[in-house]
Amino acid sequence: NRTRMIDTEVSNIVSLFFFLGIAVWQDIRTRTISNLLILAGFFTGFAYRLSTDGWNGCRISLIQMIFVVLILFPLFLCRCLGAGDIKLLGVIAVYCSLKIALTVFALSLYLSLIPLLVKFLIIRIKNHSKQSLLGMQIPMSCPILGAVLILQCKEVFF
Repeated sequence: NRTRMIDTEVSNIVSLFFFLGIAVWQDIRTRTISNLLILAGFFTGFAYRLSTDGWNGCRISLIQMIFVVLILFPLFLCRCLGAGDIKLLGVIAVYCSLKIALTVFALSLYLSLIPLLVKFLIIRIKNHSKQSLLGMQIPMSCPILGAVLILQCKEVFF
């Protein structure tokens, strides 16, 4: 029974990384994450919850997903975060938990500073005083994937 539980958890994480990988590819290529991919992620996550925690687990996951979307929606309204990124974090809440989804969001904000710092250093080295970081858009699915990866490594190794 323990082996089956571990296999189920591993397949859940592999499935989540599969969806996140496709989301990163779409986000980089088209600057959007398709709603079809988000729906597939939701349904797969709910199927996992149903198989492990029953209908009560699905209900809790749905509440967690709605909470993540509602709490991050103001960031979409002020154009700080894309709708696809918010929905992607909702998928993470379904697969994992509310705490992990919000931790992933916070960690992804830190990880999103990396391309900004690189751009800033390039501007400084080339001494382009007219260039600015204002308006620079970062596909947030990349830092979100990185944050999930870091949290999973932390879970496995520490």
